[in-house]
Amino acid sequence: MKVFLLTLVLVLIAVILMGIKVLFFKNAKFPETQIGHNKVLRKRKIYCPKTLDAIERKKCGSCSAE
Repeated sequence: MKVFLLTLVLVLIAVILMGIKVLFFKNAKFPETQIGHNKVLRKRKIYCPKTLDAIERKKCGSCSAE
């Protein structure tokens, strides 16, 4: 029970701190967690599985679907 309460308190503190950042800083946003919308991951050519599959299918346009 103590571990659960400690975890709950830590999560609440994290949410409150992120909320404070968003409310009090100009143009502050929550960090983007989706792969497709993250600029750093796109620069490293890391895509979501759906996009990666579409890219691979375009590369192999003459390949037959098995």
